[in-house]
Parts: sequence; structure tokens; C-alpha cells
Amino acid sequence: MGRRRGKNSGAAGSIAEIIEIIKKDSRYHEAFVHHRYLPATEASFGKLDPGLPEPLVRSLRRNGIRRLYSHQVQAVEAVRRGENVLVSTPTASGKTLIYNLPVLEAVLRDPGTRALYLFPLKALEQDQRRKVLELGDELAGVEPGVGAEIYDGDTSAYRRKKIMAAPPNIILTNPDMLHLSLLAGHERWEEFYRSLRFVVVDELHTYKGIFGAHFSGVLMRLQRIAALYGSRPVFIASSATVGNPGQFAEKLFGLKFSVIEDSGAPSAGRHFVFVNPQDVRPATIASRLLRELVAAKLKTIVFTKSRRNTELIHSWAVRSDPELARRISSYRSGYLPSERRAIERSLAEDTLDAVISTSALEMGIDIGGLDACLLVGYPGTVTQTWQRGGRVGRSGRESVIILIAQADALDQFFMRHPENFFSRGCENALVDPENPFILRDHLECAAAEIPFEPGELAGWSEAQAGIIAELKESGRLLERLSDGKLFSARRQPQRDISLRQTGESFTILDASTDPPTRVGSVGGSRALAECHEGAIYLHRARQYVVSRLDLERGNIYVLPSRDPYYTQVTAEKDTEILEILQSKPEGNFLIKYGRLKVTERITGFQKRSISGQELLSTHPLELPPQIFETTGFWIEVPDGVNLAVTAEDWHFMGGLHAVEHAGISMFPLFILCDRNDIGGISCTHHPQVGGPAIFIYDGYPGGVGIARGGYEQIVGLLEATWRLISECGCESGCPSCVHSPKCGSGNKPLDKNAARLILELLLGWKMLPEIKELAVAASGARDKATAGDPAGLVPPEKKIYVFDLETQRSAEEVGGWGNKRLMRLSVAVIMDLATGELFTFTEADAAGLVEMLREADLVVGFNIIDFDYQVLGAYTPVDLSALNTFDILKDIHGRLGYRISLSELASSTLGYGKSADGLEAIRWYREGQIEKIIDYCAGDVQITSRLFEHGLRNKFLIFEHKSAGPVKLKLDWDLTKMLG
Repeated sequence: MGRRRGKNSGAAGSIAEIIEIIKKDSRYHEAFVHHRYLPATEASFGKLDPGLPEPLVRSLRRNGIRRLYSHQVQAVEAVRRGENVLVSTPTASGKTLIYNLPVLEAVLRDPGTRALYLFPLKALEQDQRRKVLELGDELAGVEPGVGAEIYDGDTSAYRRKKIMAAPPNIILTNPDMLHLSLLAGHERWEEFYRSLRFVVVDELHTYKGIFGAHFSGVLMRLQRIAALYGSRPVFIASSATVGNPGQFAEKLFGLKFSVIEDSGAPSAGRHFVFVNPQDVRPATIASRLLRELVAAKLKTIVFTKSRRNTELIHSWAVRSDPELARRISSYRSGYLPSERRAIERSLAEDTLDAVISTSALEMGIDIGGLDACLLVGYPGTVTQTWQRGGRVGRSGRESVIILIAQADALDQFFMRHPENFFSRGCENALVDPENPFILRDHLECAAAEIPFEPGELAGWSEAQAGIIAELKESGRLLERLSDGKLFSARRQPQRDISLRQTGESFTILDASTDPPTRVGSVGGSRALAECHEGAIYLHRARQYVVSRLDLERGNIYVLPSRDPYYTQVTAEKDTEILEILQSKPEGNFLIKYGRLKVTERITGFQKRSISGQELLSTHPLELPPQIFETTGFWIEVPDGVNLAVTAEDWHFMGGLHAVEHAGISMFPLFILCDRNDIGGISCTHHPQVGGPAIFIYDGYPGGVGIARGGYEQIVGLLEATWRLISECGCESGCPSCVHSPKCGSGNKPLDKNAARLILELLLGWKMLPEIKELAVAASGARDKATAGDPAGLVPPEKKIYVFDLETQRSAEEVGGWGNKRLMRLSVAVIMDLATGELFTFTEADAAGLVEMLREADLVVGFNIIDFDYQVLGAYTPVDLSALNTFDILKDIHGRLGYRISLSELASSTLGYGKSADGLEAIRWYREGQIEKIIDYCAGDVQITSRLFEHGLRNKFLIFEHKSAGPVKLKLDWDLTKMLG
């Protein structure tokens, strides 16, 4: 039997002693930053009406549960009403009961009821089956009892066959097995699907990014198959606290959910300590504190941000105290299943005092009562921090969470602003169910499971319909001549699709044994960067060097090593813009979002000493480039920023590069992601942009929606980036602000001062320097005039629109006429020349304005090609220069060689002048007098239409010649030719 401490074991006293050590001991006190006590909260209870069946009540009492928390009652009642339910409450708030109670209640009423439980990890399946059976023990006397079986890759062929032949009430599995077996071979599960009433999805917040996009495809297929067999199950989902639980669930499932977020569960008091090591590595401090906590008899979990740190802390702790070898263990993905199960059992049975883990133990596996949580590095998001910290204090005892900062930017941000962490809400979780690379695979799988009916596709999204067309064109889907049904050309496409990654998995083999023995595995996306020849690979405190990388067979051969260094790759990247999807002006810059093609080339690797991280040597590598399409946004840096930076004798490229690094590091403040999920490229001249640009993109083929969140929150992201850089105490840049641990160019060049100035200019906090160039201002004073009836000029079937717009900012404010795209739309007016009807638009209507212009057979204006289209182009990926446009100013300039203002032409030709100018319209905008601007802009459109009509009818316009006075300008305008 293991040692198990009771509730009053003195743990709180030990925690207080540890905190005092951190505050005062010479080994720690300079690193101590902040201590906050989060007091206990009381429970809030509710009562089900009607109550639970008596066997369930007895079972709950036997498990020490006499009342249900308020959120549990709300959720169970919603499930009873047939609603899909998502419960997003803190760790250890009793979410398991929320799905077990309605399922077991339904089984008591109808023993034929079936439920499917989905967990992201196999270890969770084992844990949850035990809980189901404990709760269902009292139901054993109710024929035929409650059955719950695990069906996954570890289930023997014999057991699988028995489960399939006689499905139990509850099947516990994971998305991978659902994808490969229960969906792919659904005919063998007909009995189960016909009685399927509930689908439980635990740890919903883990289904973000690539995994989430795959899972969304699996859920789509599950719903089709359930419908085939006549069932419409209720979905019950549970999640850690995220910023947008309902929106996230509905996007993932494509269904409406009732969301429950207010927890009625009590919580024990928690201490939260911030530690910022100055001259000692965070892993070293973690190793020391781990030994202190174990010595104080506090059961501890250590979370790290990398496999390397997991192994190093384990190794150092054991070297410092060999007695710990039996009492602590590391734990991470890549271990063999048997290794992971043994560690989990030891934790649950209390035979281990501590475990050092990556995110693999973040989720709700029951690992016993823990007292202390060490976070070696900020986990990356507030959501993950509370999820990991929630693993401790589960038995009603006080607990402690100690955050040990690394040099990373976000870590240091919160060390300078601990109050910001506690006041900040959880981030939004993002998923892109229409990732084309992933959706393509799942639509093919869906067709292999149930052929698509022609009518089924009618209500689908444009993206889904487009992919179906691609699959037909490529031959992956075949259309039956008799009825138009679509079949998969392959019988089992599911076998070629991994839900956990893009690309194949590589097996790591120890080549020092004969035959080579399996050490672990690594995802294909990381194999080239982490397991190239010469790379150092760590596994359970053992170190290996990669001797051979076999790309063809997917094998990595390693040899035991004791070399005192680690390795880091160097790389080059470039990007190509494939399609612009969105565009908008912000501050003094234009930001666009779209599809990109990224090419990454690993050029070599560095050996760096483990102790001081100094560079020991560099080595070239020849590896195939990694090319993928993704989604991202890019900031088009305006003219003038380069001049402002170089005038200070700072490095412009170093400043762009630093903004890219710091911006990526601050991304997780806004979006639920890891900085490794996104990539970036900065350049002083991008050929497609035509100037300097900073790109930030999703690091996965097809994109997963992360960069889209950055596009939508770009101003907040840049402001946080400026704050990070400005508050860092270093002189020229460091890992706490602008250095990146994954920079392929070795963090060169970087210029912190240039980055700060670039951000101030982009955000509009400083004026852009004026760029001198030949340009003409927008048309001048504009008075309202009455348009004549142009009947007889415009063919009735043609749309001829006269167009003009006004701006929010002057040329001087944006650094000159070269930056028209930054002047921003205030008001635009379109006149339908056939009817005289006016249409008014503001900045919020920019997309609708563009769409109306695209409908036109001809757009008429004055200086619209060089001005109005340039301003409006900031809001759209549409190439406005491709519109059929007649620009009166451009035509006149072509005839005379010089320009004439609209005001002069109006006075001379139409006989009335103007009383205002464009600068006055900007002043009106700032005063909020939008109606004045609308009248002003509408008057200009009417004047332009009168001039256009006059030129068409009379073949001349009049202007004041400097020498000759009023003269006629002969014209040959022909509407038929203009319309083409």
C-alpha cells in the first residue's frame, strides 16, 4: 500500500514554510516577485426536479455525495430536455457526474440505451471507466445492469470482437478509434448506433488547432452515421474555462449548445507565487524547489514547456539526490504506452512523490491528491495555467502553485505585471472546421462510409461544395450514373489519415542494440527540426545522438550519448501571397489577411553548451524544403517608416524582425495557442507587397484560424508588443523581449530601439515623415448641386455609377500622398446615372461599397483611379483597377498634359462654384457632423455626373486658360466605347 496523507496532515503549514523559504532564503529571495492567496469559496447547491432514481441516489451516497452543485443540476436538467450541453467550469468541479448521471438514469429507464464517451487520451478512458463502474455498482441488481467497455488500440482483438457482437451501454474510446473503426466499419455497429442516445466529449478545449479541425470532421461523419440508423444523440461536452465556450463548441460540432459556466463547486484556498530567477536557470531553480517540496512531504507535479526541460529536471534532481530515483519520474508523449500506464498507476496509488511532465498530464486523469504545482515557464495561456494549477488541491487541502519564469517575453510580461494575470480572462479557443487540407480528407472518408446523396450537398457551405468538386475532379470521389450519388474511390481512406498531426509519424530506434529497439516516436512536422543527423534527443533522463534519419521509411536511429551540449537548427523562410481574403487600414498601416505559401529550408544546426548556452560549433545540413499552404496576415509597412528609423541610425530590418518576434510572443495573450503554433517572416521588400512587410501565419497546412484572430485584434496585439519592448530593461534586446528561441537566423539582425519606433509609427502615436512625390489632392471644394435627368444617355440594361469618397485623415497626417491607403474612408456616395438615386456608405459599409462598384458596367468619377480607389483599396482584396472605370481627370490630363481641378471645371462649365474643401470635410468628421459630409460628397457626385453628361452630349467642357481665358476643351467621349 502506498502512503496517503489525510486532510489535516499539516500540508498547509508545510506550504507556508516553503513560501517563506522562497521569500527569504538567499538561494531564492532575489527571485521572489509576488505572492497572492486565493481564498476558499463556498459551495452552491441545487435540487433536481424530479429527483434521480433511487439506485442512483444510493450510489451517490455510497460515494460520499449527498447533494449536487448548482451547475450540475442545471446541466442534468438541460440534458433531460434534450439539449446539447457544454459545461465550462474550473478543474475539479464535478463535471464527470454531469454526463454520468443522465446516461445512467436513461439506462435504468431503458436498458437498451447506448452512449459513446470520447476522451482525447487513452489514460482518461481508463480513469473514467472506473468512475462509471463505481457509480453504476448500485445498478447491478437492475437487469441487465450497466456495462461500460473501453474500445481502443490497446483493446485485444478478442475483446474487440466481443464488444462489437454485444455492445455495452457505454463505450469509452478516443477520436482516433472512432475515426478508424466505429465510423469506418459502422455496419458492424448497427445495433449500437440504432440505440445511441448520448455522445459525451470530455476536455473539449483540447480540440483546437489541427486536432480540432480533424475532430470536427469526425463529428460531422458521426452525425451522418447516427442519422443513417435513425438516432439523434444528445451531445454532452465538458471543458476547462475558455473565453468563448459556446461559440467554440458550436463551430466544432455545427450544432447549438446550452452553455453552463457558473460553477457551484467549492474550492480550497490556493497560494500563487511568482518567481523570476536572475542569474540561475529556471530549470535549476525548479530542481531545487522540487527537492524542497518532496522533503516537506508535499506531493508535487512539475509542468515544463519542453521535452528537454522535462528530462533535464528529472536528471538533475536524481543526480543531486540518488534516493529520489524511486520516488520521482518524468512523463511525456513519446514514451511507450506501457511506460506511461506504469507511471499513472504509481501516481494514483501514491507510490510516487513527484512527477515532471509536459502538457501530457494537464488533463483530468486522477493522479491522487497533489499539494504543489511547479510551472517551469508560463504555460502560454491563462487557460492552460489554471488547468495545470487545477491539478493540485483536489482533496480540500490548501495548495500552492509556483510559476518560475523563463526568459521568454510573456513570462517576463507577467513578472512585471502580476496583477494583469489575475485580472485577465481566459483566451478564446479557435478551430477552423473548413481547413481545406483536413476537410478534404474527412469528406472522402464520409463518402466511403455513406455515399453522398445529390440533395445532401444543397445546404453545404461554399468551401465544402468546392472541395467536393475538387475530389470529383481528382477522381477521389466517383459519381454513379444512375442516381448521381458520390462514392469514395478508395475503400478505406481512413487508414491514411492521422488526427493528431499533419504528416507521418517517425519511429525512434536505439541502434546500439541488435536488433534496434524502439525508444519512442516524434511527429513528422518535428522530425527534421528535432531529429536531423547530429541532433541530441532526450528520453527519460537518457541522452541520445541521432546517427541516421531515414525519411523514406520513417525511422530515426539514435545512439546513447553523454555529450554536454544540445542542438538547435538554423533555417531560412520565404512566403508567397496566394490570395487576399480581407483587408483594412489601422493606425498608419494596412493589414491584410489571406492564403499564403510558406517555404522553410533547414540549412544547418548549432551545438550549444548545456550549462551556459554558448555557441560551440555550427554544421551544415542538406534536407528537403518543407512547403505548405496556410493562412496568415501581413502588415504592409508604409512609406516613411524606413526614413524615420534610418534617420535615428537604427537598423530597419532589425526593427521589423524584432517586431515580428515580439508580436508572436504576445500572441497567446489574445488567442488560445502556443507560440510554436505560429510562424513569422519579415522583409524590407516583399515583391508582391511592393515594400516592407511583416507576416504572421498559422504554422500548419491549411491554417487553423489562429492568425485570423490576430488580424481581428491587431491593434491590441501591437500595443501589447510595444509595451513589452518598452518595459524590458535590456539595452539592445534579449529573450525577455525580442529574441526568439526558434529563430532560424540565430536572432540576427535585431534592433529593439528600431522596433519601438516602428510600432509607434504604425500605431499612429508618431507622425509619419512626409514623402515628397508628384501627386494631386482629392477634388477640392464640393457643393451640392441638382443633377439633371440623364434619360436617353444610359442604356436601360446597363449600370453606370458615379462615385466619390471623403477621408478621415489628411495626406499630411499619413506622411504624404504616397500613403493614400492610410487616409481611411469617412463617407462615400454612389449615384445610379440611370435613375439619379444616391447610395451612401460609411467605413463600416466598405465591403458593401466594393460589391456595388463591382456590379457596375461602368464607374465614373473625378480622380478616382489615383485617389478614391487607393483609399478604398485598403478595405478589400479586390483589384479595383480592374473595374471598368472612366476617370474624367485622367482623360483631361491625357489631352492637356496637366490637371484641372473639379472646382474650376464646375465653375466654368456649369456656372456654379464651391464653398468648402476636403480638409473641411475631415474637420466635420472629427466633429461627428457626418450629415454635412454626406451632403458635401453627394454634391460632388452630382457635379461629376453633370460634367460627364455635358461632355457626352456636347463633346466639350470649359475651363479657364491662363492666357486665353475661358476655352472649350474638345472631347470625343463615346459611351458605347466606354461600355465596351
